[in-house]
Amino acid sequence: MNYIVNFFAIFSDAIHRLIDHDPKYFVLLLLSGLALASILWLLCTFFGRLFYKPYRLSMGQHILCGLLAVMVTVTVPTYIAAVYLPPTFAAVIAHWRDALASSQAWQNKQFTSQYHEIKNMKLEDFSTYPAPEQGGEKIPANHTETRIKLSQMTAEAAIENFNFNFPLLSIIIGTKPAISANAVSEDVSNYFKANPGTSYPHTRGIQLAVEQIYRELEPQIPRIIFITRVLLILFTALCYSICLGWIAYAALSQIRIHSAHTPPSINS
Repeated sequence: MNYIVNFFAIFSDAIHRLIDHDPKYFVLLLLSGLALASILWLLCTFFGRLFYKPYRLSMGQHILCGLLAVMVTVTVPTYIAAVYLPPTFAAVIAHWRDALASSQAWQNKQFTSQYHEIKNMKLEDFSTYPAPEQGGEKIPANHTETRIKLSQMTAEAAIENFNFNFPLLSIIIGTKPAISANAVSEDVSNYFKANPGTSYPHTRGIQLAVEQIYRELEPQIPRIIFITRVLLILFTALCYSICLGWIAYAALSQIRIHSAHTPPSINS
């Protein structure tokens, strides 16, 4: 279900951007799509007559052609709106980042996981740091290894959350759960130089995840746009192939029925 939700959320946003950028162009695209859909509908009505001249589309076939006409009408502006996928992806990722950074439930879950992971490393003194199950709210981070591990766990958990909530984008981008150790170490060092005596915030770890997602996404944008457009064309062609197959089968069936009820000619 998340795949379908992702698809419609992404392309509805891309279409909205197209409308905001040039509403007249969007209307023109809709009219073009409607004209193309009408031509295809008309061709479908004549297709059956290629097999059986008296054939006429059934009500069900007209309904299917109508649904396909709506699909084609929407597909034309969607095809053009694919150029707005880069800012759409950026907006989706930014919204996810802000929502995750403000999620107390996610932060509590990460705190519990990190507390026990760091404790098992046996680098820090936990004698005055109770477990989260006992009301503890802090993790000792006096060693560089601990700080790097905390930030890396946060970043990787954020990417896992992104992959879960946006599986379609995850497949397209191919985001890996592992964050570069050098990137984490550099960010941790920079943070504690500027903020000595503080704790590394979750938002920094989430931002590390966002930066990796962007690094994975940016070089693939042309491929994503190309694949999106090809899939739109192939899906439309598949739907019309099914429709035409139904019409051809129904027309041929009427030929057999007509032949069965036509008496053989009698030579005088």
